[in-house]
Amino acid sequence: MAEAVKLTAQPRTGSGSRAADKLRKKGLVPGIVYGHKEANVSVAVSAEDLDRAVRVQHARVLDLQLDGKSETVLIRELQWDVFGKDMLHIDFARVSATDRVKVTVPVELRNSPKATGGAVLDQPLHTLHVECSPTDIPEAIRIDITNLTLGAPIHVRELTLPAGVTVLEAPEAVVVQLKLAGAEPTAATAPAEPGAGPEVIKKEKKADEAEEK
Repeated sequence: MAEAVKLTAQPRTGSGSRAADKLRKKGLVPGIVYGHKEANVSVAVSAEDLDRAVRVQHARVLDLQLDGKSETVLIRELQWDVFGKDMLHIDFARVSATDRVKVTVPVELRNSPKATGGAVLDQPLHTLHVECSPTDIPEAIRIDITNLTLGAPIHVRELTLPAGVTVLEAPEAVVVQLKLAGAEPTAATAPAEPGAGPEVIKKEKKADEAEEK
């Protein structure tokens, strides 16, 4: 389950691409903190610390330290450059343990089928949309495919999920299966709730739509 990783932020002034570029040259990533009916706060965080939190610690929920105050935030959106190397801007959404959030988590397959019957592995769903508490976001949905057999796919309804986690894809959607070579691949079924992307339920809309990205 997700653990709150500590990250220090500092207030920032100025807006626009020039101000953002100056911050990036100093090793900082511009961002914004919003939600829970509180004022939007423009911040900057260490690119090195954020990179470690995201790539090494795989954090989704952070304990953000700002002006001596600690807030629990969800990484709502992280923008990268075209090469996927440098972080350009980050959105933090304030959350509490009583909130329910919608996020996308990867599907991890464990082990290999004992027998394939000449079939190949087909995985229509590599990620799943889930709804849960911010403190219960799983790193991944892991599936043991040791006993996977031809003609007996694993559906969403058959997944073993952590307590408090709900998958939003249709229950009949196939997550992984064995298929004979040349057979048509199974199309992934959209989430049961339209538009169920990563978002904080009932989150406040950001007032500053002109914030640089």
